[in-house]
Formats: sequence, C-alpha cells, structure tokens
Amino acid sequence: MTWRRILIAAVAVLAVVATVGALAVHRLTTGKLDHGTVFTAASGELAVKPGQLFSIEVFAYQEAGDIWTMATPAPDPAIVQTAGDEYVDNFGIKDLLGFGETGALGTGGHYYFTFRAEKPGRTTITVHVGSRDREGMTFSGGPQQTKRQFTVDVR
Repeated sequence: MTWRRILIAAVAVLAVVATVGALAVHRLTTGKLDHGTVFTAASGELAVKPGQLFSIEVFAYQEAGDIWTMATPAPDPAIVQTAGDEYVDNFGIKDLLGFGETGALGTGGHYYFTFRAEKPGRTTITVHVGSRDREGMTFSGGPQQTKRQFTVDVR
C-alpha cells in the first residue's frame, strides 16, 4: 500500500513539473504582446481594416547583432498607431541544452512590430537592422535582407 502512495505522489509531482514546464515554454515562444494578424512577408502591401491589430514579423539572430528597429520616417500616426514591439526567442531542445548547430548561435527568434489601424488611408512602415543596413552588410545564416518596407492600406 505504501509503494502505491509513493508512486501516485511521484506521478502527481511529475505532472505538475511537466505542466509548469509547458507553460514556461509557451510563454517564452509567444511573447507578452497580442500580435493580432501577423504578416511575415519580406516586403509588400498589407491590407487591414480600421481598428485591426496587426504585426510585422521578421526573423533575427539577436545574439549576433540583428537588432531590428523602425526606420524613419515613421508611419503616419493618423493611419496606423504603434502598439509596441518585442523580440521572442525561438525555443527548442538546442536552446534548452545551451547550444545550436555547428557554427550557429542557437535558433534565433522573431521581432514583432505591432500596430493598430486607425482610419482609411495609405502609409509606409519600414523596419531594418540599422547597423547592417547602413553598412550594406549581411552574414551567412542571418537575414539576407536588412531592410523591409511595407505599404499599409487601411480600408
């Protein structure tokens, strides 16, 4: 009878640990912001509706210096309002163990630039890796584009 209780207690503890671990991984891979509709294209035209929350997602190896930011000029605030931005790490077994593939810096992550569409109109959003964009640099394994430009059509 005692072994049965010990086994049940051990299974219960493992279930709690697994649940907490799953929640932690989910939190690490989704970020804190609501990203709304996520656009992943390299550049182009985006069609959104007034009041819609949307994000532009770009891949990056932040550890290697890929720091994406908004470029100037900023989008017209009467048409879209900035709602925040964040970097979310990818999270896989390689990251858990502290190493990536040979020559890699883990599995990277994604930047999300989040906006709320305000009123009908068109504006441009440009994001870039400032240092690499100014110097015209790319690197093996990193983004081949250091600047992305989107025309947002709010209708």
